[in-house]
Amino acid sequence: VNICETDPAPPVAYDDVCDPEVTASCKAKVVISAERLMNPATGRVENHKIGTLLNATAGIRDEMISEEAWDCLYDMVIGDNPNGTAPENTDGFDDWRAREGVADRKHVVSTRHLNKMVQQLTRLITKYGAYDPETDIDWTVSEPARFLVMILTEHRYELHAELDATNVNQVWAHPPKPNWVVFPKCGEETRRVWDYNYPHEFSGSVLEMFSDVVVE
Repeated sequence: VNICETDPAPPVAYDDVCDPEVTASCKAKVVISAERLMNPATGRVENHKIGTLLNATAGIRDEMISEEAWDCLYDMVIGDNPNGTAPENTDGFDDWRAREGVADRKHVVSTRHLNKMVQQLTRLITKYGAYDPETDIDWTVSEPARFLVMILTEHRYELHAELDATNVNQVWAHPPKPNWVVFPKCGEETRRVWDYNYPHEFSGSVLEMFSDVVVE
């Protein structure tokens, strides 16, 4: 949501299928951390969470390999495969670690992006770290909720570090294209755009940038 710094935060809005009235009694059976799953130092634990859940799922448990083989399978696919390339006899099944050019496609973020992320993480940490009157669930007694709060807190710490290292003048809002940055100016001044593909990183109003386009 593109709002000025002086505007109040917009209210929390739920998708119909995520409304508390629909999901009031829903609880996660397990919470998995993708980062920890892909880290050989912590991945086996996450892998066992997945295996344990599948072992308790009708229609799947009868097709499962024995628990003794879970660590071996994990090591073959992830643990002993740091580059993410497909293991033997699995040609074509590379994982995301084998991707190239990721750094070149990375978006430049601003303090506004980072602050919004921190605000949302704080909201979730508060919600799942205590009794939630909206759903009448005490999340403090839930092991999945405690794990969720832990990993969200880690992410928030990383965002705070990135926020501290980000230029305070980077306050633009969400870009419509990878090379664009568009941000509102509070008051009478028109919305402005910043295009990194232009010489000297063009900065100007939208009308200046597209003078041949009629905007109604």
